Amino acid sequence: MNITAESYGHAVILNLQGELTEDSLDALRKAVDHQLEADGVVDIVLNCEKVNFVDSTSLEYLLDLQDAQRERFGQVRLMKPDANVRKILEITRLDSSFDLCEDVREAVKAIEP
Repeated sequence: MNITAESYGHAVILNLQGELTEDSLDALRKAVDHQLEADGVVDIVLNCEKVNFVDSTSLEYLLDLQDAQRERFGQVRLMKPDANVRKILEITRLDSSFDLCEDVREAVKAIEP
């Protein structure tokens, strides 16, 4: 999994590339933890445009992350999930559990205080 970050004030966009599986989950955890340690960052946007698969372990992590962010008064959003990821979210009935957005402007605007 290749991960790059873009800062937008209190929000950070993590651009993910590759499959989000149990094997790659440690890299995502480290990237998220690193960003949340930054002063003032409370919202996480995961750009899933180049993610073509998400396994159950990763979905569980995303749900846990979402709960943790709510406790911190932050948010987690998924940006540009591809058709495969959308289908996985639908099949697992998690499509309504995540806020989905289609571009950076929409993602950042939606999480502005």
